[in-house]
Amino acid sequence: MLNRTSLGQLISTAVFYGVALLIFLKGMDFLANEQKFHAYLSFLCAFLNFLAGMRFAIASLYQRIKKLLK
Repeated sequence: MLNRTSLGQLISTAVFYGVALLIFLKGMDFLANEQKFHAYLSFLCAFLNFLAGMRFAIASLYQRIKKLLK
């Protein structure tokens, strides 16, 4: 299984979530300024950063599904 306790992994996960929040807030600012293309692009990037923060949960879910299908 994956080792989730290393300090580097915890820091990178926190950074992914923090950057996702900042990009989302910037996207909201773009949306308020009627810059819809930049807003939606920011929301997409924020979502991808959020998924990167969830990488261990996604890997665990993938492993469970893989076990069920065997």
